[in-house]
Amino acid sequence: MADNKDTIYIDVDDDITAIIDKVKASTSKVVAVVLPKRASVLQSIVNMKLLKRTADNLKKNLVLVTTEPALLPLAGAVGVHVAKTPTSSPQIPPAPAKADTSTETVDEDMSVPLDSDDEESPDLTKDAGSAATVGALSDATKKPDKDDGVLETLNLDNDDEDEKSKPAKSLKQKVLKNKHLKIPNFNRFRTILLLSIVGVIGLVVLAVFAFMVWPKASITIKTDATTVSNNLDITLDPQATSIDYVNSVIPAKSVTEQKTFTQTVNTTGQKNVGTTASGQVTLSASDCTTPYTYNGSFTIPAGTGISYNNMTYITQNNTDMYIPHGGIGVCITYKATASTDITAQNPGAQYNAQIQNGTVANYPEVVANGSASNGTDNIVPVVSQADLDTATTKINANNNSTALSDLSNQLKGQGYYPINVTLTAGSPQVTSNPGVGVQATTVTVTEIVTYTMFGAKESDLNALLESSITGQTNKNQNIISNGLNESAFKQTGTSGNADQVNLTTTAIVGPNISVAQVKQEIKGKSAQAAISSIKQNPDVTKVTIKLSPFYVSSIPNNLSKITVVIAKPNVSSAK
Repeated sequence: MADNKDTIYIDVDDDITAIIDKVKASTSKVVAVVLPKRASVLQSIVNMKLLKRTADNLKKNLVLVTTEPALLPLAGAVGVHVAKTPTSSPQIPPAPAKADTSTETVDEDMSVPLDSDDEESPDLTKDAGSAATVGALSDATKKPDKDDGVLETLNLDNDDEDEKSKPAKSLKQKVLKNKHLKIPNFNRFRTILLLSIVGVIGLVVLAVFAFMVWPKASITIKTDATTVSNNLDITLDPQATSIDYVNSVIPAKSVTEQKTFTQTVNTTGQKNVGTTASGQVTLSASDCTTPYTYNGSFTIPAGTGISYNNMTYITQNNTDMYIPHGGIGVCITYKATASTDITAQNPGAQYNAQIQNGTVANYPEVVANGSASNGTDNIVPVVSQADLDTATTKINANNNSTALSDLSNQLKGQGYYPINVTLTAGSPQVTSNPGVGVQATTVTVTEIVTYTMFGAKESDLNALLESSITGQTNKNQNIISNGLNESAFKQTGTSGNADQVNLTTTAIVGPNISVAQVKQEIKGKSAQAAISSIKQNPDVTKVTIKLSPFYVSSIPNNLSKITVVIAKPNVSSAK
């Protein structure tokens, strides 16, 4: 059947191992190996025997499809079937009259790795005959209980069967110097080569880092420099046009910015919006004063408050009071001509009460007795003043820092040195949405503030400082640092549109050593030579050099790898 035979096409560049791999890959019992013209790989008796042994060990029947005359004697010598085309009858060619293979041997111990058992393949040619076809070889491998199939015809673009055979070439005898055939392991060779290349590159990179990147030098230079304390009261005047050294007045720039801040917080207030209780009371009075407080009849107007048990009710109508008997005794009793309607001052169920001897506002002798009902509770969140205070506090915690940063950047953008202590804030305008007492779960507070800050030209500050420092030092000393970068400002007051500040600095005076010049002079030198070169300056008192890593013995030539620090004198040495 078709699945019991396979046709393999060999390329002219395939070696014996490639052919063997293709035979192994076939799953058919009959393997037809179609060889190209001038296939030299099987013109070796060794390769022919290797291929034959592989087929036998795999229990496969091998057929070489070729018309090369030079291959026929070799195939006959090892017992390999040969066919001119895939559809022609294969046969074992006759062996050479005298097969001398003494000069070309195959190690009997050499084996080809297989995926199946190494049982000896049955010699089908004994039963089928030397003239058996490829189909017959395929049929011989079938099991008896299978139906006999028809040999599948292989349609190949081979040369014509009747093509005249070329004269056979003589076999070139090869003498095997070694008993065992060895194939070079090119993967291992390639791995070793790649590792060698990586190693060389790694050594080059390591050398670059070791001698160009890692070496560093740190030089600390101590001199006879001293410190000078400076304390100035400065007036920053936007109207000034030049420095007044006598009064320490310098031109200044005042900038302002209005900032709007918002903060939303949850409300904490509560309000009862339930039903208001209502009812009626009867008013009466006993006037026992002499002379009497009430002279005859009187009227208690609507809107009068009646208090009972810390609750207030409001009268809804005028109430006329009269003396029922008209007699005059120790006490006079007044009664109302009718009941008085009342309504609770606030909603809530707590106003549902029996009123006994309630007091009447502005009428101390009058009492009220009655009841109020139908009041209900409905508590809702509302905005309280405490909520506004909380939001305002949160705003003030952040707004100054934001304004300071913005105004400082504004001054720097205009070329001025910002003096942060001059930052002042105007009175804030605070609004809330919604207002106090309004029902809401959150409230947003908005605060609008106008900020002002002063700045001065850094060159003017330096000139004023250096003028003050020069007056305190030896004229032969240089001002190494006037201390402005580490200065401390303090606001002392205002005068009109001007601002007054106190400025304190610690200046350094002494020899002026150029760091760039020192680097240029010591690069590439040993540590001792560098120290000697720096100490040629009479104002230098001590030089300390640290080289790293440990193997570095000289100053790097790369100036960026050299750090020079001019040590500052102790503050205690100030004059």
